[in-house]
Amino acid sequence: MSNNVSQGQKSLLGGMIFGGVFFLVGSFIVLVAVGVIYADPSSFNAPRWVIGVAGGVFMLAGTMVALQGAFGPEGMQSKLYLSLQFLVGLVFMLLFASIFLWVGFGEGEREFSTSTTLGPTTTSGSGNASLGRFVFGGGGVLMLLFLILVSYINLKKIFKSG
Repeated sequence: MSNNVSQGQKSLLGGMIFGGVFFLVGSFIVLVAVGVIYADPSSFNAPRWVIGVAGGVFMLAGTMVALQGAFGPEGMQSKLYLSLQFLVGLVFMLLFASIFLWVGFGEGEREFSTSTTLGPTTTSGSGNASLGRFVFGGGGVLMLLFLILVSYINLKKIFKSG
């Protein structure tokens, strides 16, 4: 029995460490975006807020993994865990969708590229800007619609439990 407890504790700790790594990587990206860590401005191909949002996505993904590790399998059924996971997941999806929405609908030029591999042959070239914007913008809108549906389902689950 102690071997199972030991393995369970290692698994929980592993989840927290794995989540912590993602959180730290995201924090680094956010610090670059806000100018605390210097990066050559000419190397940015997106507004700094988009870069910061991308870092926030990593931070929130790490937070979700660490929460799973912290609560463990039994704790994942608690109302507190479900509520925290819902809130963090909601913000995660809003930030993630905002990147796609910026690519699809934001101001400025976009550069897209295509590549196709068929066996040993690979072709690549520039992509169609209108098609690229449509795909990213449409993906962002679909993410928001999915977010509304999942939010409704999760809220029902949270208020049913406990």
